[in-house]
Amino acid sequence: MQAHPRRDRTGTPTGPSAFSAVPEAVRTPSSPDSTCPSPGTCDHGNPPPDLDRYEAVLFDWDGTLVDSHPLNFQSLSHACANWGLTMDESFYTARIGTSGAELITELATTTDVTVPVDEVVALCLETILDKIAGLKSYKAVVQLAESLYGRLPLAVASGGARRAVQAGLDATGLRPLFDDIVTGEDASRGKPDPGLFLLAANRLGVEPARCLVYEDSPEGMQAAQAAGMRAVDVCCFRSSRR
Repeated sequence: MQAHPRRDRTGTPTGPSAFSAVPEAVRTPSSPDSTCPSPGTCDHGNPPPDLDRYEAVLFDWDGTLVDSHPLNFQSLSHACANWGLTMDESFYTARIGTSGAELITELATTTDVTVPVDEVVALCLETILDKIAGLKSYKAVVQLAESLYGRLPLAVASGGARRAVQAGLDATGLRPLFDDIVTGEDASRGKPDPGLFLLAANRLGVEPARCLVYEDSPEGMQAAQAAGMRAVDVCCFRSSRR
């Protein structure tokens, strides 16, 4: 990934970098789609027309910046099976955005099976890390983040494990885009609790109402809205991969 110049609030490049401004084609990566599943909560991959009112942009990780759900499900299902716990994909998909520990706890409770949650999470994480090199990013969402880089502080706010998110950022080359990384270990509860987003805003020194959030899951959208932030659903424009 090429380096990205910092810019002032007017969009003018600042600092020692000699790189040119982001081209218009990157600033507007996709056009409105009449089939958008999230009318009213989606900008179709374009920066919002009222971008000037925001002071930071927060991105979810799994399912927003990267196509990690297949890997996460396979790893979690495999880990659960080692303790006789069956994780159906429908159960997992219906709770996308919820932390792995919370998923395991809920599944164990509903099936009346006792499992060592921390050990299941640890095995799931090791499986993810073993296969992280094959992780693919969503091209249109990455282009959007690149277009905002240098104009506003950017952060990742994910309910995922810190090691998995950081390894994924390194594998995809996306780490330089972000000023801060907030993960599941940083908050007592996962989404839809707003804690992760509120912590990210606090770390960036920005009021929650001045934060713009990009998300893919209902839990994530609820968490952002509960935090008092504008939430944008990426589902209609994330399908293009790098």
